Amino acid sequence: MKIYAQWLFGTAAFFNLALALDLLFVRRWYASPLMPLDPTHGTNLVLANVAAVLIGSFGYCYARVAGDPARFRPYIHIGAIGKLLAVASAVVPALMHEVSWTLPALTSIDLVYAILFFDYLRRTTRN
Repeated sequence: MKIYAQWLFGTAAFFNLALALDLLFVRRWYASPLMPLDPTHGTNLVLANVAAVLIGSFGYCYARVAGDPARFRPYIHIGAIGKLLAVASAVVPALMHEVSWTLPALTSIDLVYAILFFDYLRRTTRN
């Protein structure tokens, strides 16, 4: 299970860190077709940066879990809940017809990761 944990949480860390870096540094200079976000200016930029930092923080936690799944097991619960909340934060505005379904479709990978995180917790015992 250690190799599986390294793969599962390592890829989650990579994707979270890549998204955080994109939101912090790259998105300002080009309109990404994969991330169809409106331009942010003023105080909204601060909120977008806070979101990016939180996404990056989750990525760091996933990297720690990938390195030592037993020691950092409590992070898995927080990560799974965070993934579910990320999905909800995209789906609710889409249901209210505030945004297109592109972003909820992109966050569907977070739903898959949440399910895999909970499955990992179920299949492993606390050491």
